[in-house]
Order: sequence, then structure tokens, then C-alpha cells
Amino acid sequence: MPPTSHAGVAAKPGSGDACRSAASPPSLALLYAAAGAVLGVGAPAGALLLRVLSGGDAADDLRRFGFFYLYDLVGTCLVFAAAGFAAGRRADLLRRGRDRFQELSEKDALTGLLNVETFRRHYERAAEHASAHGEPLALLVMDVDGLKEINDSDGHSAGSAVLLHAARTLEQSKRVSDVAARWGGDEFALLMPGAGRAASSRLSEVILERIRQEPVRLHGGRERRISVTIGIATCVGAPHEDLFDAADRALYAAKRAGKGRVALAP
Repeated sequence: MPPTSHAGVAAKPGSGDACRSAASPPSLALLYAAAGAVLGVGAPAGALLLRVLSGGDAADDLRRFGFFYLYDLVGTCLVFAAAGFAAGRRADLLRRGRDRFQELSEKDALTGLLNVETFRRHYERAAEHASAHGEPLALLVMDVDGLKEINDSDGHSAGSAVLLHAARTLEQSKRVSDVAARWGGDEFALLMPGAGRAASSRLSEVILERIRQEPVRLHGGRERRISVTIGIATCVGAPHEDLFDAADRALYAAKRAGKGRVALAP
């Protein structure tokens, strides 16, 4: 069972896993501070160099005024480092804001999975790759059975918990190369590059079984078991039709046959 909040709602899939797996970019504040400290050496070093070029005795100056050169060196480095740190800190905040905006624009607000527009771009690239290289491609469309009844009987917070549970199961079941998204409402989509009918069917059965076996925790410690229905469309090379349409037809054929099952498009 995925981790839950105090209210019993599952944590969003993908909200921390991807961040933990990817190396964090270096802090610009520290980089700018280091660069400022290096630049700070320039002022006292430049003064000493001018003294040498003007014919002065640098060694004698260092003996007589070494403390002042050192004081100037340390002070200038600190000032430049502080200025660099402040500038880098601001750049860090701007970068985090930009990254957060991009993340929000690409992901579904409830589940943390990709949204429809971003998923469509992944699908178009995968279809082009499959067409160019003659490789297989599979698309799964998954629907949560009876979500409206759950919302009506247990409230929309229960419906949200169900959606988060389905999203978490999808995210944890997929391969690393697969791309998962919330397709909208009670539907999800999974893109499986390089997978044919056998591989996509096996994964779908795994998802169905995990959904059946793990109850959803609702408010007050209550549990509810749910089921999902999955439609699959596959191709090898260029898709002869939009796989979304084919997977949707398979999904609704499975719904008419009794829900809680997998159907493959012809």
C-alpha cells in the first residue's frame, strides 16, 4: 500500500521518486560565491602588481605592509563572495520557480502523472520512432470502474483517494521506459515503447491483480476495494490508425463484457 497522509489519501506518484533519482543541479549561490571570492583576489593583487610595475620593491612592501595587504585581500574576497552569493541565491530561486512552473504545466494536479498534452507529445515521438525503426509500440487506456458511484456514496475525497491509488499502482507497475498519464476523469494511459501484444497484456494483468488485491484506504480508516478495466492497442512500425482510438474501443468492449478485465484491439 502506498504511503498515506493523515487523512488517508495516498501520496502522489512521481512527486519525489524522480527527483531522488536525478542528480540535483549545483547551487548557483555557492558557485557565484566561489567566483566572487576568486575575483576578490584581483584588487589587492592588482595593487601589488602596479607597485612592482612602477618600480617599487614588492618584497619590501609585503614586509612593511603585509598586514594591510592581507586585510585588503580578505575583506575584498568576503565582499565579492557575499555579492556573488546574493546574486546566485536569486538565480537559484528563479531556476526553482521556472522548474516548478514547467512541472506544473506538464503534470496532472491531483495524481502527479503527466497530463494529456504532455502525454500526447510523448506518444507522437514514440510513434515516429516506431515507424522509423519498425519497432513495436503499445498503448494502454485504463478506466476506474464505478468511480461515479464511489463519489456519490463516499464523497469526492474518496474518489480522489481511489484515483491516487490507481495512479500509484500504474506508476509502480510500469517499466522504467514506459510513460504514464492521467487521461482525464477516471481514465489513465500508459505508453509502452518496444512492447507488443504479449508484453502489454502481461503488464495489464499485473495491474489488474494489484488493484484487486490492495484496498484503498479512505477517511476514518475505512477500506474499499476497486477494479479497473484496460483496453490495449499495439502496432509494429507505423500505426495504421490512432492508437488512442483503438485502445478506447477495446476498453469499452471490455466494459460491455463485464468490467474488471483486459481487452486487446484487433
